[in-house]
Amino acid sequence: MSVVRGEARRRWLLVAALVAVLCSAPFAIAAWPVAGTGVEPQRLRGLILGSADRPYQGLVESNGSLGVPDLPGLDEATGLLGGTSRMRVWYGAPESWRVALMTATGERDFMRSKDGLAIWDYEGEQLTRIEGAPAVRLPNAADLMPPDLARRLLKLGTPADRLTGLDTRRVAGRTAAGLRVTPADTATTIGAVDIWADPETGVPLEVRIVPRGGSRAVLTTRLLDVRFARPAASAVAPRFAPGVRRSEVDTFDLLSRLASRTAERLPRRLAGRPALESTPSIASVRGYSGGFSSFVVAPLPGRYGRRVFEAARTAGAGVLAVSHGEALAVQTSVLTAVLVRDEELGRAFLLAGPVRPELLRTAADELIS
Repeated sequence: MSVVRGEARRRWLLVAALVAVLCSAPFAIAAWPVAGTGVEPQRLRGLILGSADRPYQGLVESNGSLGVPDLPGLDEATGLLGGTSRMRVWYGAPESWRVALMTATGERDFMRSKDGLAIWDYEGEQLTRIEGAPAVRLPNAADLMPPDLARRLLKLGTPADRLTGLDTRRVAGRTAAGLRVTPADTATTIGAVDIWADPETGVPLEVRIVPRGGSRAVLTTRLLDVRFARPAASAVAPRFAPGVRRSEVDTFDLLSRLASRTAERLPRRLAGRPALESTPSIASVRGYSGGFSSFVVAPLPGRYGRRVFEAARTAGAGVLAVSHGEALAVQTSVLTAVLVRDEELGRAFLLAGPVRPELLRTAADELIS
């Protein structure tokens, strides 16, 4: 089973890839300051990065206002970044966890073990095992767990980024120490990443991402309650009835499907940024590493590329000047997407990330020159 199916859903690749880049984003919920000096920023950063082996379990709430439209077939991904979601998490280790996204009619579970990732669809009584681990994919509920998200964001940072302490505050009934990361790279649209973590274990309890030039977070994820105890094996890997439908897939979302259906191979370096490590099977969809100004590129083959391009133009995308071909740009407070094509060569690409349009324009020129 695939998370996204059908030709009609693939028409929304523009927004899908835009969303995919923020497998690293969150933002604001009010809480009150707590008296205390907190933890020195560099030390807190080290505690957070070293907390991956700390078990925990609890209830998570995320709130997003990224301005991503609710689109057919992408309601789960867009809902995570443009609305309120609640998830229950049981985390034992990096390769032993379960996240249950609660819905009006049940839940959708993401389960990680040494054998890989599995997805349980409660409503459809379908268990799907994912083969492999694509470097670029759409976000799911597990990506918004505060501990994992905070560590991923901190790993994006560079020595030039500024670390400052934040007032301690109450999160999940605990006193949490605060850390702000202010990216030094002016090419990113991310203005700050705020993290509050348990000062003893280093486990992050709340994460926010604030756009450059803004004061309000556009995505927040936080634990509402937490217990630092190893979850039972039955909670992490529940047993399913013998009659449950089971399947195995290697292209489980829109981006991984696109990667498997094109022979286009993207360069190892673009706009001065190196490509993320990739296997040959997914080299057609690549992320380019630049700290907080990283971005993703996906080729849009043939008639499909023309349809996406015209759909973006009809939706009001702005014209972006490039040296070859033509380009359109779509922006939200944090995310930027650029569509570029060269009709003579029959090539089209989608570029997206939390970056300024100028960076994607440089990358687009290199792709079609």
